[in-house]
Amino acid sequence: MKPNSRTTTQQRGFTLTQMIVTVAIIAVVSTGGVLGIKTARAEFRLQNSARLFATYIEKARADAIRRHAAPGQESSVETFGPGSTTYAITMDYGSGVVETRNFELESGLNFATAAKRVTFDWRGRIEEAWVFQVHSEYLERNLPVDVSGSGDITVGEQHFPDQLIPPVEIAQVTGDVDSTPTPTPTPDPSATPPVDDEGDPEATPTPTPEPTPTPTPTPNGNGNGNDGDNGNGNGNGSPTPTPTPNASPSPSPDAQCTSAISPVELKLSQSDAANQTGSAVFTIVNATGTRTISASIAGNGNSLVLGVSLLRIDGSGSSVITVTTKNGAGNRGAFIVNVSTEPSCGSAQQLKVSVSN
Repeated sequence: MKPNSRTTTQQRGFTLTQMIVTVAIIAVVSTGGVLGIKTARAEFRLQNSARLFATYIEKARADAIRRHAAPGQESSVETFGPGSTTYAITMDYGSGVVETRNFELESGLNFATAAKRVTFDWRGRIEEAWVFQVHSEYLERNLPVDVSGSGDITVGEQHFPDQLIPPVEIAQVTGDVDSTPTPTPTPDPSATPPVDDEGDPEATPTPTPEPTPTPTPTPNGNGNGNDGDNGNGNGNGSPTPTPTPNASPSPSPDAQCTSAISPVELKLSQSDAANQTGSAVFTIVNATGTRTISASIAGNGNSLVLGVSLLRIDGSGSSVITVTTKNGAGNRGAFIVNVSTEPSCGSAQQLKVSVSN
């Protein structure tokens, strides 16, 4: 045996199978780490943009209170509909003049709710509570920014649910006034016109105009008649008739296909079981051929469950669009549902769906 030879039991190394398994494990761990980092970055952008947006809303409210904003000079916040990335803040930025500036959400984010302008009065209040939803395309979820009727602003939660406050019934107040009625004054009688010696009221007679005689016109006929009175005119009593042209019928164009939806707005609730689902009727008229009906949430959102009773309509007809709410803070607010046909039948119809807690 040679001195430098080794036995099989003395050799060290890895088999091909072991190397493949090791590389596969490293790839899986690396992929998970990369995806985790991307998810964390998307979550950070969503939280950061929503809270920055809420900060600007709070600044606008504080500015309206500080200036004791007069009508027409209120501070406001405005968004521009599903899929938009811009919002406008109107307030005094320190120059003493109310102005509007536009701001942008971070990349990969947009608004999922309907366009809305929220205006703060001098007390920092708005007309009705509103929910803005900031949507992340990567995470495929929304983060709500709530503004209550009193102007309180929260992110991610609803701490001031105006919709859950029952309406206040105002009782009729009685017995707080003097029970002695105020007498109604009696008007004096009207004066009687003076009477003359003969007992007749004095009156100024109205003169009667004399009629003006109307002159009788003298006929001056030029006809060449030969009637019983032996008329001898110089005219030609046999005129040549002018033919009347026949009207040429013009072809009428075919009626254009149109569509409509009724009602145009639904108000639903997440907590009220009797009001979690609503429906609207989509109708097409003057249609020919087969059309496919589709319904989708504007901005590629997924905050509602949509249903279509008839996916295809041959000629004119109607289909019922059902909308059901989802639980979760990211599914509150006012959303736009686009209902259209393929081929198109007029313009696409929009159904506004407002979802409260």
